[in-house]
Amino acid sequence: MVYIREQPDPDFASLPHGRYDIVTKDALQKFPEDILQAVLERTDFKFVEFVEGEFTTVEIRRTDSLIKVQLGDEPVLVHIEFQVGDSTDVEMARRNVGYLGRCYERYGLPILSHVIYLRPNAGANDPGGYRQNIPNHRFIVEYKVIRLIELDGQSVFETQNAGLMPFAPLMQPPEGMEQLQWAIQCNEKTKRLSLPTDIRSNLLVSQWVMSGLIHPHQAISSFLSEAVMQESSVYQHFLETAGREHYERGLQQGAELGARQTAIKSLVKVLEFKFDGRAVQALRPALESIQNLQRLEELHDEALRAETFEAFAHTLGMNDNE
Repeated sequence: MVYIREQPDPDFASLPHGRYDIVTKDALQKFPEDILQAVLERTDFKFVEFVEGEFTTVEIRRTDSLIKVQLGDEPVLVHIEFQVGDSTDVEMARRNVGYLGRCYERYGLPILSHVIYLRPNAGANDPGGYRQNIPNHRFIVEYKVIRLIELDGQSVFETQNAGLMPFAPLMQPPEGMEQLQWAIQCNEKTKRLSLPTDIRSNLLVSQWVMSGLIHPHQAISSFLSEAVMQESSVYQHFLETAGREHYERGLQQGAELGARQTAIKSLVKVLEFKFDGRAVQALRPALESIQNLQRLEELHDEALRAETFEAFAHTLGMNDNE
């Protein structure tokens, strides 16, 4: 009997929460010159190093990338932040002003800041900075807004810019071509690239993830083969990260379950000490059905105050009816 292995159908739901961070960081780490050339729109620079971009204030915020670059004789910092959609908690201009201030405080170097929006509908209203025009107190911070949908996707392959290939499906397709057809074409073009197998596999996985921002999972499920997933360090990183997230969720759920079981056990002990044990055991199924830990703690206090078993049972009944 011959067994036919079905085409793998990886599910976006199984990917880690930070899937887009993993893809963008992988592209930046492996192809910094390619991406710098795209955002700076120049080639007369020298990549120096990635520098620490995490600052501890009231909160810890880590930007996608802070890169030291040599422009002529002048060292500068290039800040690149990828945004899936529009900032909702704090508007981007306000957030970026605070971050760039901390960058300058630490490094004292000129900063060229860029915010790259991934979703086609994101970033249209980003002002690209903040201006305070009070005489003698002028304060101006500017950053470059880059919306992938406004970039020419075909040029990525014409220039062989590998660093931008993960993002090409989100860019402007050739005239007359639908966005989904363009994503499929990007996938096919990348498969034909003369690159080391692991690099090409990482690009294909990254394109699949990015395409999932605008296309249904079913439409792009054929992008990946089992060989690509096995050869891709990015996909293996997904699996490891998702496994850690699942483990951490399990620990949290286990801690919650343990606390609830402890609360029930303590409550039953109080009741058995004060009242008839057989009557208390009859209530046990009702107590174990209570999922809310706070309610169990409240019932524990009620058990201590209750003068009769019937009074406590009445309180329990009232809680169950709420």
